[in-house]
Amino acid sequence: MHIHIITDLEGISGVTDISQMDFDSEGYEYARKRLMIDTNAAIRGAFNGGADTVTVTDGHARGQNFINEMLDTRAKNINLIELYKQGIHKQVDALMFVGTHAMPGTMNAFLDHVQSSISWYDYYINDVKCGELVQGGAFFGAYGAPVIFASGDEAACAEAKYFFGEIQTAPVKKALCRNKAEAYDLAYCEEQIEKNACMAISLVGKIKPYIVSEPLEIRVDFTRTDYCDNASERPGVERVNSRRVIKRIPKITDYLSILL
Repeated sequence: MHIHIITDLEGISGVTDISQMDFDSEGYEYARKRLMIDTNAAIRGAFNGGADTVTVTDGHARGQNFINEMLDTRAKNINLIELYKQGIHKQVDALMFVGTHAMPGTMNAFLDHVQSSISWYDYYINDVKCGELVQGGAFFGAYGAPVIFASGDEAACAEAKYFFGEIQTAPVKKALCRNKAEAYDLAYCEEQIEKNACMAISLVGKIKPYIVSEPLEIRVDFTRTDYCDNASERPGVERVNSRRVIKRIPKITDYLSILL
């Protein structure tokens, strides 16, 4: 059984302030260490539950957040582009999210956004407002792999259950406002991620993949017109109004196809 894990940074345990997203801050280095702890907990859980192969993708920003020497050596680190270039996505049996965040506009969510908190205001697939959870779920769902586990703040875990059903989750904090959160006990978080990721393996074959109807219409609303100016120059992108573009694709062929 092959489990793939996509990680992000905003929903990692112990990450409680927006300043920790600053690559030059001391808080960011702490966040990286917590990222590895949460990721390794999910890896252990997956293997304990019966996985034969675990691959992981560092999904935050440019994907250079892992402390490689801390990664569980049983797991292979691979970015999403290489994942589908090599056809590995077609071999995945189920998907897990670690450190995820809610879609933009979510109440009581820590660092809610989709792709860019600066330029992207809202994102839709086939008129359904969603975020990065659904992007990953739709991509892997197109190849038959369901989402079975997610960790992050309370809002992100609730969003994962809303879209994917009764999956396993591990909430690690709750938002106090968009830019600050209250962390739960770190040892408890690590334990819950490992335990619930392990239990999630039993959902393979029971939870259905997240399937979107094809062809797809991707819609992005931007925060400013100049961001829309730039996006509208991309191949296949149609401008609808001052802040909105759409892109129609016949089917999900790769992860980038559901972006812009």
